[in-house]
Amino acid sequence: MRFILKTRCALLLNNKTSPASHWIADAVLLGVSVFWGTSFAIIKEALGETTPANLLFIRFFFSCLLLLPVGWTRRKTYSGEFLKPGVIIGFFLFTAFFTQAWGLVFTTASRSGFITGLSVILVPLLAILVLRQMPARSAMVGAALAFCGLYLLTTVDQTQALSFNWGDFLTLICAFFWAGHILALGRYSPGGDTFWLTFIQLATSCIGSLGWVVLTGDLNLRLPTGVYGAAFYLALTCTVLAYLGQTWAQARTTATRTAIILSMEPVFAAFFAWFWLGEKVGVWGWMGAASILAGILLAELGPFLTRRPENSGTPTS
Repeated sequence: MRFILKTRCALLLNNKTSPASHWIADAVLLGVSVFWGTSFAIIKEALGETTPANLLFIRFFFSCLLLLPVGWTRRKTYSGEFLKPGVIIGFFLFTAFFTQAWGLVFTTASRSGFITGLSVILVPLLAILVLRQMPARSAMVGAALAFCGLYLLTTVDQTQALSFNWGDFLTLICAFFWAGHILALGRYSPGGDTFWLTFIQLATSCIGSLGWVVLTGDLNLRLPTGVYGAAFYLALTCTVLAYLGQTWAQARTTATRTAIILSMEPVFAAFFAWFWLGEKVGVWGWMGAASILAGILLAELGPFLTRRPENSGTPTS
């Protein structure tokens, strides 16, 4: 088989997949950002009872347990060719989680959200520099609009006057790894098996988080029932379903469009924080959300707006 990936990935990056596939894949990615948006309020409450390292390990452990029965029934479909790409994708995933959580110890949540959101700009830039692939102009402008929206949503109305610190640097590294995760999925998901690529990347993240929680001495399984309930929700919706959806979708859409659509995550996070926790977003925050939506619409509709009709050579009166 030798991974059919090179041929099919080339087709993906050159936008050869059908428009219908793009729309369905982008809708799935929007659903993923909804799941992730719900996680912030839940994580905030759970971290009152345990540490980030411990919660992350339990989350990935539950995720692997949920996928094990499916893996057993699909064991005959496994191929050793999925191991290397799955581990690479999992490395980017765990390292992004790790650096983000570590950075939050030294910086504010709002600054972490903004710096992490730099991945929406880093994805098209790295696609040009590393993959030598030029995203569509509408996608580039859409990414810029989404980036401006992230700035308005996460930094305006914040009064902290902190200088750039160690936590910000760690979070910047996190943004690169999130961008790398999106690009790695764009590289390996076409032609690959969605289930096995998802399972291996989550198993890799579980092993990494186990090593982290053991080294820090934070491993603690004597937790309130509510923490396990939160971890199970995070594992089922925000991990298993979300990464199955992202892995499937990225075989059918581009990495740049993925980054733009996933930038809706903080918008949904702000909405659910307002709905569940009563947190206020403010006028500038909602303007940021509108800018992100505009960026997504431009990325989605741009190719149709710039496409010339077949008989446009002769003007009509």
